[in-house]
Amino acid sequence: MLRAFLTVAVAALVLAVPTAAADDPPPLVDTCGSAYSNLGARSMWLTTRDGVRLYAVEAGSGPTTVVLAHEAVSSLCEPLPYAETLIASGLRVLAFDFRGYGYSDSARGKRLALGNDLAAAVQRARADGASRVFLLGASMGGAAIVQNTAQLPVDGRISLSGTRLWRGFGVNNPAGVRRLRAPFLYVGSRQDRITPLREALRVFRRVGSRDKRTAIYRGSRHGFELVRSGTSAARARALILAWIRSRS
Repeated sequence: MLRAFLTVAVAALVLAVPTAAADDPPPLVDTCGSAYSNLGARSMWLTTRDGVRLYAVEAGSGPTTVVLAHEAVSSLCEPLPYAETLIASGLRVLAFDFRGYGYSDSARGKRLALGNDLAAAVQRARADGASRVFLLGASMGGAAIVQNTAQLPVDGRISLSGTRLWRGFGVNNPAGVRRLRAPFLYVGSRQDRITPLREALRVFRRVGSRDKRTAIYRGSRHGFELVRSGTSAARARALILAWIRSRS
């Protein structure tokens, strides 16, 4: 009798727990680890124009937001070490998981529409009060910025080793590359085997922005490695920060 009573009581307590909490975005420490507990990041869900729910985090303060786009087979955790540098420099960052990556939902039939994900991130940054928004992506994320954001109202684009989307990772839009108008910065390395320098420069020449430049460093580092490690990392970080500040 007592056992039956306890079973019913426990069941009632379980039913009384609000189910909405299960739909809340997980905190950053749960998704990327306790190493980023000091960022003060706010986790959130974003919804793209084609109805895909994305996981995102925002940290820092100030009128300028840098939207961080991760590499392939990765997540928003990847750029966080670099995000700490940007935040310490007085910038706000918004990082997100592309559709089908990390904690974001997959999109049946539209899994390559990465431009919609970047659009949702820019919209959120603007809604949160950013007067300046810069897109900064690496490898796949950088290529998506180059190929699929011509229509977005941003103040600048920075690509780390990203020029052309590989088959299966998105849709290339050469016409969109020519329509880019905001300031553009490409950062790469001379011996990058994933994004050969010759190809990177060929795509760079197609970028329609008048204010555009390249920074090519020695070695073979790719993507966020360019700002994270190696003898040129400090120079690359300083260059990007100065570039953003001069256009903010």
